[in-house]
Amino acid sequence: MKSLTEYVAEAKETYDYRVKVAGNLPAATLTQFKAGLGKFDLVSCSKPKATPITKDPIGFPGIENESVNILNIVLNYPASADAIADQGRLAGIDLNRIIVVNGEWDDSMTAQQDAQEDTTLLDTPEYPKDTKEQTDASTKYSDSFKDIVGNAANTTFEVAGGKTPKAKFNTDSPGFEESPMTKETRPKTEDLLK
Repeated sequence: MKSLTEYVAEAKETYDYRVKVAGNLPAATLTQFKAGLGKFDLVSCSKPKATPITKDPIGFPGIENESVNILNIVLNYPASADAIADQGRLAGIDLNRIIVVNGEWDDSMTAQQDAQEDTTLLDTPEYPKDTKEQTDASTKYSDSFKDIVGNAANTTFEVAGGKTPKAKFNTDSPGFEESPMTKETRPKTEDLLK
C-alpha cells in the first residue's frame, strides 16, 4: 500500500496561464511580477513576446496603437485569473492593461480563429450541400413536416396499458341521492330569478 506522500508526489499537477500585457513592460516590473507569483510557486515564466503594434489590440477595449506582451507562466498551485492580475497590479501594471487566461483555452481559441475562412460569405451565396452526417441526423432526430401537420388537429394518442376507465365519484354510488346531513331542499336559482 502506498503512503500519502507517494500519492501526493504522483498527483503533482501544474497550471498553465497566459498573461497578456498591453503596452511597454519594463524589466523591473517583470521581475517584481515574477516575485509576486512566487506565492503560487512559480515553475517557469517565458520571456515576453511582443506582438506588432495594432490600432485596436484584441481584448483591450479603449487602448489604441499598442503592442501586446505575452507571457506563458506555469504554477504549481492553482490561482484565479484575478489573483494573478492582482500580482500584476502590485508590480505596477494597470489592471486595464493586463489579461490572464488559461493557456489551453487561449490555444483553442486561436485554433478556432485560424480554422475560420477569411473569405466573405457574399462571394459564395449558395449554401453547401448537406453532409452525410447532417442528412442522417435530420432523418433520425426529427419528424417530417407532414407528420406534424397531419396530427395538428388530432389530440388522441395511445397510452401504455390501454384505455383508462372513467373515474368513479362518491356521488355515482347508490344511496347518495339524498344528503346525509339534512332533508332540506334548496330552491333552484332559476326559480329565484323569476
